[in-house]
Amino acid sequence: MEKKSPRCRILSFTTSNEGDKRQWVSLEIQLHTSRFRISVSPSNFRNSPVRSEEFQKYFALLLSENDDHDDSFEETDEEEGDAPGRTALLDCFDWAVTPCLADFERLSPAPPPLETGQLTLSHFVVTASFECNLTAADEILAPGEIERVETDEDCWPSPSSGDAWTTSFPSFSPAEIAVICDDPEHPFDSNPTRVRIGQQHLYFKESSDPDDVVAKKEVETYERIASANLGAGVRTSRLYGVVRNERNQLIGLLLYPIEENTLLTFAVGPETPDALKDRWAQQIQDTLAALHRAGITWGDAKPDNVLIDVHGDAWIVDFGGGRTEGWVDSGKAGTVDGDLQALERILKFIASGGDDQMDYSEE
Repeated sequence: MEKKSPRCRILSFTTSNEGDKRQWVSLEIQLHTSRFRISVSPSNFRNSPVRSEEFQKYFALLLSENDDHDDSFEETDEEEGDAPGRTALLDCFDWAVTPCLADFERLSPAPPPLETGQLTLSHFVVTASFECNLTAADEILAPGEIERVETDEDCWPSPSSGDAWTTSFPSFSPAEIAVICDDPEHPFDSNPTRVRIGQQHLYFKESSDPDDVVAKKEVETYERIASANLGAGVRTSRLYGVVRNERNQLIGLLLYPIEENTLLTFAVGPETPDALKDRWAQQIQDTLAALHRAGITWGDAKPDNVLIDVHGDAWIVDFGGGRTEGWVDSGKAGTVDGDLQALERILKFIASGGDDQMDYSEE
């Protein structure tokens, strides 16, 4: 979405299934410390054939994205990734969100500038959630009634001490974690990923909800990595600690930073020297073999989950499980066989110079 005032963070989208009688899309954004879900369906459009045609265009786009990915929208550098597809997604959100922004800003005004003190994760904790329908009358888009809904935190009671999820890693409250802003004038316009505790710089990975089983699974995998005492030559992301809210619910992971340069997806190209491709291929194979010897699986193995650091080394990241179509078959998700299948395809991807026309799923 274009940088404008106010600006918002794109969180996720969902759609009805292809062939459903009633078509709809649901878009979720965050503006300051509030989340907004916008439901869009041509059934709420009156005398607006142009808007209905626009909906069909964006519905087809989101439906195709759902076929290839999960329903989250991961922001990437504008110079990287599928620029046309990314631009189309941004256009879709802009089309639906812009008519609502004035009302959203009224409900979730920008926090006052920080005069003193350090910005912390507590400034980014969502305090309210709202939802509305996008309507159209005579080709004019406008939000319907905007209703406040329970936040995820409201829906989950504080766990009793006997039922609380536990981890061997240290836990921190959001107020203990300082946020490092790339754009101090607009600190709330992007995910707070660069943080620190004292002098320790870290990467913050936000959980999707207070009972995020994927995040908890990832923490458990990091516990096994820590217990395995893998050497520095085994290049994987490592966990420093977790962040919990006042209800003791998990809201994010704190990872040791990797001096990332790019993803393997974008690092490999036709001009990549063979020696560098061989280096990455060997490093990925060695790291994965070490994980398997320790009884640990990668899970969602794919080039997007391999970081290339500033020294040109390859790191395996993301241990939340799941799989991505084209890299791991559905029946092999979360298994050593699934990891090895993805590894073979990743090695073909590297050897081909990242040829996006090649079918890496061929055996």
